[in-house]
Amino acid sequence: MFGALFTSQDVVSSAYAGVLVATFSTAILCFLGLSWVNEKWRAPVAMVGVAALASSLHYVGAASLWLSLQKASGGVRFSGWFTVHPLQVAAVYFYVTTLGKVPVGVFWRMSAAALLMVFSRYLGDAGFFNPTFGVLLSIGFWLYILGEMYFGAMTGLVRKASRPVRFGYFWIRLIFTIGWAIYPILHFVDVVIGTGQASGVIALYTLFDLVNLITPSLIVLAVAGQERY
Repeated sequence: MFGALFTSQDVVSSAYAGVLVATFSTAILCFLGLSWVNEKWRAPVAMVGVAALASSLHYVGAASLWLSLQKASGGVRFSGWFTVHPLQVAAVYFYVTTLGKVPVGVFWRMSAAALLMVFSRYLGDAGFFNPTFGVLLSIGFWLYILGEMYFGAMTGLVRKASRPVRFGYFWIRLIFTIGWAIYPILHFVDVVIGTGQASGVIALYTLFDLVNLITPSLIVLAVAGQERY
């Protein structure tokens, strides 16, 4: 997309270019970080790095489609979320396992809930069932993930952790609570109300992808760096 000319008035292209550079840079930073973080932190750092790389690849496709046709597709966006959100949730699990043993069932339940959260919205978007039902199902799986993060087996370990780890977990959980709320809201506007992939909707999706992916990734890397010594 960097060989194509687009003006600053093209909000969607500008947003796509910005998030592509940011996610790719975050991925590179996380992969470089693997060489200096403590061994126990490598799994969560690697996972957020792969999530950032997957997101940047998805944005290459989305940007190419937009520059060619001036159209956006929900299918392209879902292809990124199917990888990114389960990886982010798995990274939270491995973030907490740096503190002690967490039942592996938590990993499987949270990962499955993240996948189903995206899949529910996808089925509604694709018309396999009612879009409103898809949004409600998606909200249910998202609330399950938050329930594990606020009241599940991980919280006991986090309470006894060092200050950087507790703060990092607090901010990641807050982003998953507030930042992820935008997805069912925008999906409702986009699919249920039927505004479609308007420029404003695309820009908001992209902005929140930027915040919801890059911030937790950098938090994990920063905490891993603090815990090195």
